[in-house]
Amino acid sequence: MWFVYGPPTMNPFGREEEVNALVRLMRAGQPVGLIGPRRIGKTSILLASLNKSSLPYVFISAEEFVKGERGFDFPNFLSAYIAKVTEALYSSSGRRLVLERAKGYLKQLRELLGAVKVTFNVPELSALIEVVLDKAERGKELREEFARALELPEILAERLGVERVVIAVDEFQYLRLARQSVPEIFHVMRSKWQLQRRASYVISGSAIGMVREIVSSKDQPFYQFFYLVRVTPFKREVSEEFLRRGFEAEGVKVSEDEIREIVDYVDGFPAWLNLVGLKVVAEGKPVKEVLRGLPKDENVINAVEGDLRKLSPSARAVLKKLAELGGEARPKELGDNVWAVNRALSQLMRYGIVEREDRGVYRVLDPMVVHYLRGE
Repeated sequence: MWFVYGPPTMNPFGREEEVNALVRLMRAGQPVGLIGPRRIGKTSILLASLNKSSLPYVFISAEEFVKGERGFDFPNFLSAYIAKVTEALYSSSGRRLVLERAKGYLKQLRELLGAVKVTFNVPELSALIEVVLDKAERGKELREEFARALELPEILAERLGVERVVIAVDEFQYLRLARQSVPEIFHVMRSKWQLQRRASYVISGSAIGMVREIVSSKDQPFYQFFYLVRVTPFKREVSEEFLRRGFEAEGVKVSEDEIREIVDYVDGFPAWLNLVGLKVVAEGKPVKEVLRGLPKDENVINAVEGDLRKLSPSARAVLKKLAELGGEARPKELGDNVWAVNRALSQLMRYGIVEREDRGVYRVLDPMVVHYLRGE
């Protein structure tokens, strides 16, 4: 089908410029940070760029290892990192190494240890895996092992004759939660990454404010390390062309006025354009009926509530007020307690839900959040 909601795609529509630029940066060894709100298509751009680069790559999502509100499964993250780096580099050098995806990462690491000992002569790698497995089983800290693991891309690339490998960490901001295991995690990462010549590093994050704090604050170790790329919604003409081609491919007649109506409602967010298109095609409902029911659609509820659950009650209240005012407002319009309003807005910006524009106006980035909170 043309319209697919949910999973990222290796061939995102209308993102050729972003993909080509990212490929050039990867090949040049420039560290890159992709930022943009959720459902804007960052992961699809990243995956498409990795695929098009023809370079061996590792893709790992830090969000996968989040436990509860503020927990982070660091042993599994470290195991996944070692396993993925080793698999990517050995496979790219013409050696066969395939790990079972159904297994947990610690089990994959144990499986990898057997392959490394039998097939490959890399004492540093086998020794590291043995220590990680032992300490993880005994619940011991893994700070030193993490620092050694960060050296693996460079060590293995040089050992195996691989000119360049790309390490991509999606939803990078969640590594802040790993400070409980490695308090100076970003210092350690910067100290290792900046010296490597065969590895390119790409991060992405939807919590725009958090990512900016990590990479743009002078007191942070990653200050001025990444070249930041902002992923923005489709321009109107791209959104309309995406819908036009999709409905034509699916053999569904939708007028130009209806296409414009869809874009007016969801703007250029690929996820919502796909959801509307999918509902029109799969459910056979008229566009107006689909749009009218969208705020109560289970997919929208799950997605937006997932964002809102992270917020404090005051931030959620300010966001609802912003939505009631059409998605844009100044702080003085959002409540009498200026301190509380500004604190709430700060949290909303950190999570990439709201952005401050010119003249002190704050705007909700995702139009579906506004429609959902207004119930229309």
